[in-house]
Amino acid sequence: MTEPLSGRHNPPKTLDEHREYLFDVVRLMLFYMHLQLTEHPEEDFTFVLRNRVDIYRKTDANPGPLNPPDLHFDEEPWLSMERAAEQCWLAHRTDRAGFEAEAFEIFRPSIERRVERDFHDGSVLKRYQCGCFRHDLALKKIEGECLGFHIANDKAPDSLFDYPSHIRECLLKLCDVAEQQFGAKHLCTSTWLNCYPRFLALFPDEWQQNLGKENHEVGWGYGHWGQFISARGTYNKRNGDYFRQNGKMPYYPRFSKCRIDVLRAFLH
Repeated sequence: MTEPLSGRHNPPKTLDEHREYLFDVVRLMLFYMHLQLTEHPEEDFTFVLRNRVDIYRKTDANPGPLNPPDLHFDEEPWLSMERAAEQCWLAHRTDRAGFEAEAFEIFRPSIERRVERDFHDGSVLKRYQCGCFRHDLALKKIEGECLGFHIANDKAPDSLFDYPSHIRECLLKLCDVAEQQFGAKHLCTSTWLNCYPRFLALFPDEWQQNLGKENHEVGWGYGHWGQFISARGTYNKRNGDYFRQNGKMPYYPRFSKCRIDVLRAFLH
């Protein structure tokens, strides 16, 4: 096995640690929900729960994998939990801690029942065609024949950034696929990692020159919420604490792109 830059491997995450991660990140999402609904009273509770946080997929109301093809929002057992959580919000509009604690207990048994299945779910990485990168299945024409991509840590429990040669190989493979299979001229992505220096260092100056504005329109996916997961797949307490103390996330997604030929020359 290739040695990480740190010179040591992290221990694998345990089932108990995974349980604590799920509990802690759901609590953080409930904290955010109260914050969002307080600051944006025009938003509907159901909309925020279904679209701005990722609680449903962590409960046994989700019969599928971690990122299921079908969402059973309008069926039991999810509907009962959703309705109870909304009543909790109505009772705790001015009590954020009270809402978080009480709403968490509504979801906790369902999360607990899914913990082991969630822990052993390897379906996400299986979708990644280029190691730590997964490309879209169609070009984003509005971005100049750009192929979008997504990032995952396929070196867990170590940090992906401790394996720069691996990332380089994956990027070169992504370049090949983008050109040969899609005829793409650019690669692009929107992620919180576009605010992270170790990620930005992987790309040429053109990538940084094309960085867009921070996207504060929080969605349920890892583009926003991935920053609360550590390299080991546990809860990132430092980032979570920052969010709680400041009322804003440490990082927000930014879009960027660069020409494939420029990226390839930089990588070589």
